Amino acid sequence: MLDTLDPTRLRVFREVANRGSFTAAATHLRISQPAVSQHIAKLEHDTGVSLIERSPRRMRLTPPGRVLLRHADTLLQHLDSARRELSDLGGIDSGELRIATFPSAAATMVPRLVGQFRAELPNVTVQLCEADPPVSLPRLNSGDFDAVIAYDYPMLSVARDPGLHWQVLAEDHMAVALPADDPLARARSVSLADLAERDFVAPYQCICRDAMTDAARRARFSLRVASETNDYLAMLGLVGSGVGVAVVPRLIAPLTLPGVVLRPLADLHLRRTIAIVTRVGAYAPPSRSVFLDLAPELIPALGTSELPLQTVT
Repeated sequence: MLDTLDPTRLRVFREVANRGSFTAAATHLRISQPAVSQHIAKLEHDTGVSLIERSPRRMRLTPPGRVLLRHADTLLQHLDSARRELSDLGGIDSGELRIATFPSAAATMVPRLVGQFRAELPNVTVQLCEADPPVSLPRLNSGDFDAVIAYDYPMLSVARDPGLHWQVLAEDHMAVALPADDPLARARSVSLADLAERDFVAPYQCICRDAMTDAARRARFSLRVASETNDYLAMLGLVGSGVGVAVVPRLIAPLTLPGVVLRPLADLHLRRTIAIVTRVGAYAPPSRSVFLDLAPELIPALGTSELPLQTVT
C-alpha cells in the first residue's frame, strides 16, 4: 500500500518514466533489465494500480503513473535532503558539496577555488557539474546543486529569479581575440565598429551569442559568422588559424594560444557579471559557507595584468 512505498522502487520508476524505456533505465542505474521490471511490478503491487502501459513499440505512463511520477520527484528530493542533512551533522568538514559551473570558469577559476577549498576541508567531497546558466539555475532551483557559478549579461536585461541569491564576484569586460599579425593587434583597444567588415568566430545558441548579436546591432552592423563553437579554446585556435576574429571573456586570457593576441574591447556595455548563486532559504551543507568566502579572494588572480577582471565588493 501507499504507506509502504520503497524509495528504491520509486527511483527506478522515475528513471523508467523519464528515460522512456526499461533498457535505458537499467543502463543508467547499472542494474539488469529484469531487475527493473521486478521493481516496477512490486511498485504496482504496492500501489494497487497499473503505472505503465507496455507494448512492443513503446511504453507510456497511465494516469495513475503520471500522478505518482509528480509526487515521486518531490518525495525523493525530500529524502535526499534528509540524508544529506543528517550526514552533514557530523561537522563542517564532512559530507559533500554539489557545485555547477559554466565552462570557462571550469577551466580557469574553479580548479583554484576547489583546490583551496579542499585544503581547508579535506574530508568534504566536491561534486562538479559543467553547465551554462540556462541549465544550471533551474537545476539549482530543483535542489540538484548547493551553489552555481553563473553569469549574465546586464545589457540583455534578463530578470533574475527572486528565489535565487546572486553573490556577485566580478564584472568580466569582453576582449577581442585577433591573429598576432593582424593590424589591430597593436591597438590599445578595439571597438566593435572596427570589426564590422570582419568574419567572426562566434558562439552558437547561448546567452553569449545573444549578447554578441545585440552588441553588433547597437554598433550598426550584423555579425558575419564564419565558424561557430562554444568552446573558447577551439575559438582561439580558429582565430590563430585566420578563420576570423572573436569576442571572448577576459576570464580566459591566461589560456590564450601562441599566435593569438587579446585586446580590450572598447564597448564596455558588452560585459558579463560573474556570481555564485544559491537558493534563498534552502538548506545548505555547512561547508558551503567556506566555499562562498573563498571565491571573492580569487578574483584578483584571474584574467591577466593587461586584462584584469573588475572586482565587485
